[in-house]
Amino acid sequence: MKAVVFVNDQRMEIIIQRLRSAGIQVQEGRCEKDMEQIERMAGRIDLVILPIQGVSDDGFIELKKRGYCMKAFFAALRKETLIFTGVITPYIKKLPQTVISLLAREEVISANAALTAEGILAMIIQNTPRSLVEYRYDVIGFGHCGRAIAQLLDCLKLKVRIVSAHPHPECAALPYDFISLPQWQFQQPWPVVINTAPVEVISDAMVALWQNKPLIIDIASRAAGVNERVYKRKDIQVIAAPPLPGLVAWQSAGEILADVILKEVKR
Repeated sequence: MKAVVFVNDQRMEIIIQRLRSAGIQVQEGRCEKDMEQIERMAGRIDLVILPIQGVSDDGFIELKKRGYCMKAFFAALRKETLIFTGVITPYIKKLPQTVISLLAREEVISANAALTAEGILAMIIQNTPRSLVEYRYDVIGFGHCGRAIAQLLDCLKLKVRIVSAHPHPECAALPYDFISLPQWQFQQPWPVVINTAPVEVISDAMVALWQNKPLIIDIASRAAGVNERVYKRKDIQVIAAPPLPGLVAWQSAGEILADVILKEVKR
């Protein structure tokens, strides 16, 4: 079995190691010279592991901040070739091959949420001058990441308040405070605000009314949770967190992805 792994972060290095340990031949895609060779062998490839962000709408992938057109490569693949990616973009949806979204798998979602929580904790420590116990924490959103972050903070005996647009009956049995998003948007925030909601929840007008400006960490995709004007303000610290699993725990994150890939290959 032959695979191509397009390497754009350290998680892919772990995937390469695991695939080779399983007896799979791996061609690495890192630079222009690699891409030329990969295109020539496209018709003999069984597995394709794309960068987590997938393929752009015009058929490009990004490796080390350089774009590579993949149209000829995809056109030369056999229909039986199995393709793995993180994000399934419109371009990928049109391909005739079977495409598996790694980030849509429940085991990856749960594991990445836990790794994200650890990354958030590191960011809080790096960007605050006082002990963790001296702060209170607003966590906006109660999906996988919101729950994991709240759970980790609570394990450290920290004061956590969940901010959510939707009611969560189970919160009554949990050790967190709870406030609805509309209520929260008209109140003063707690000293550290962590947004996991994928839509804008913090506007410039809101921030202007806050007496004490919190540290805001936004983990929403493309920093969607905080209005761009807030980022330009000089009186508040706002951090758009990058995808944390690939940075703070890349080996663990890579092993999680490799496990899913190998499980699919063995089917």
